[in-house]
Amino acid sequence: MMKNVRYPAAVMLSILLVNNIQTSISFQLPSSYQSISSSVTSSSSRYQYNNNLISSHISCTKSITSLFAKEGGGDDDCDCPDDNNGPDILQPYLPAMDPKYSVNGPIGEGSFKISRSGKPTTEELTNEQMLAIVTSECNDLEVNTLVWKCLGYRYNEENNEWTPSEVFPKWKERYPTPPDFIGMKRVYSKEVDQDSLTSNQALVRSIPAEFKQSLKPTLKPLGWTGFQMKGLTPNKTRRAQCANWLIFYREELFGYTIEELKERRRLKAEAEAAAEAKRKEEGAEEEWKPPVKEVF
Repeated sequence: MMKNVRYPAAVMLSILLVNNIQTSISFQLPSSYQSISSSVTSSSSRYQYNNNLISSHISCTKSITSLFAKEGGGDDDCDCPDDNNGPDILQPYLPAMDPKYSVNGPIGEGSFKISRSGKPTTEELTNEQMLAIVTSECNDLEVNTLVWKCLGYRYNEENNEWTPSEVFPKWKERYPTPPDFIGMKRVYSKEVDQDSLTSNQALVRSIPAEFKQSLKPTLKPLGWTGFQMKGLTPNKTRRAQCANWLIFYREELFGYTIEELKERRRLKAEAEAAAEAKRKEEGAEEEWKPPVKEVF
């Protein structure tokens, strides 16, 4: 069965999922984008995948079909009291399905300070910028672009592409091209979203324990107290995780060369080894520390 759906297509997508219909959808995009065809199959209105903390609940009424998604990252920065508001309706963002969206999509057109060119700047890493990320005052591509620059990806204006010319070695080996940490398409099926989810998780794992809870204390002076649990969506959660990583980057990595970072890591390891030897000598109980996979 063929169905022609004019942009936006969130309602039709939800109906297809609810009614377990396998169909081909032709999205009619604005003239600046080509028509995109995709096949959507659903055998259940609730799914989980790859042991990830994400589930989608789909309900259909006579008046409206809504697609909801809830994702928990175990981050206390988002652990706030519940309220009566449900999560935002998540609509697929079709422009992000363009393979060239990362280099052609709009950035820097509003108050959020970001440029594709060059290295990250102090102006791009202020607390006000972090607040804009978690309060969705900038678009998904702007968040991704800032993280890409901090990881060392550089935009080649001549070829109109991102290159890993200055990416941290360990990260470059796994991600030679910049991954989508947010899920800009806002389609949370396994086939579409898994790469975004796993790359975001890898980013979070690279944050040392002492920085994992830094988001709320950093932004509280600006009036941000966290998210309401019932209002969480994958988009909000991942934005918070990216902002948390950016704060860690700003405080610990920004402005240092790879060689300097390796030397700092060596000195830190020596200090930790000395502290561990002293702990054993005194017979003190061992302190558990979560594993950290550094980006460099």
